[in-house]
Amino acid sequence: MKHSLLLRIGVATLFVAVSSSLMAAAGDAEWKKVEAALDAIKNPKEKPKSREEAIANLKAGLKEFDAAHADAMKASTANPVRWSAAVFNAKIEKSRGIVGAPPVENLTAELEALVKAGDASTEDKAAAEKALKTIKTMAELKSKPLNLKFTAVDGREVDLEKMRGKVVLIDFWATWCGPCVAELPNVLKAYKELHPKGFEIVGISLDSDKAKLEKFVKDKGMEWPQFFDGKGWKNEISSGFSINSIPAMWLVNQDGMVIDTAARGGLEEKVAKLLK
Repeated sequence: MKHSLLLRIGVATLFVAVSSSLMAAAGDAEWKKVEAALDAIKNPKEKPKSREEAIANLKAGLKEFDAAHADAMKASTANPVRWSAAVFNAKIEKSRGIVGAPPVENLTAELEALVKAGDASTEDKAAAEKALKTIKTMAELKSKPLNLKFTAVDGREVDLEKMRGKVVLIDFWATWCGPCVAELPNVLKAYKELHPKGFEIVGISLDSDKAKLEKFVKDKGMEWPQFFDGKGWKNEISSGFSINSIPAMWLVNQDGMVIDTAARGGLEEKVAKLLK
């Protein structure tokens, strides 16, 4: 009897162990597809030849990533790769709006779980904490009119409160930022077309070389004021708003409220719609 009981316990334990092993293996296979999709987005085989191509590639990559992620979560919710995927979702959130990809559901809850997870890396936890801070800042940002006041690099006084009644683009950028420079023709076109109707732009430059910034602005015909403090990524204004990637383009409506923090896609159309 005793030996029979021990045998049954042993068989049951072995069955559970084998089943768990098979589930883990299935989960690992699905999560490897997620990793592959992430790598394809981060390290494309060919560099896009245009902004339109880059947007199309990212949209297709996110579609593949989302499908792989959904399958992986069904297969196993205990794989550490899920935390790296959560961090990626936090970093790519604004770009989803630009390319027309669906937003991530329950991102805040997922990041909060990541911070407390025992199987998450220190690097992922730090990234999650940073992302949560940004989410909190953005939520507070949209709760009241934006307060922004400074002396521009050319001496002009900028006070957003005095710009009520106008639609304002707050453009966080730098001359060394490739995507920022690539976006400039669209920004210039929108400014040329809509400035006479009440559209203003305020640049927040993350440059560290004042002379280079001034020459670039003059050569490109950027007539709007620029904030510059020479601190690069530690720029006082961008740091205060938890900006961790550029270009970051915010639209402020005629009441001084930030209503869009991912204004790169269809800028001219967005501004035209906001102008009353």
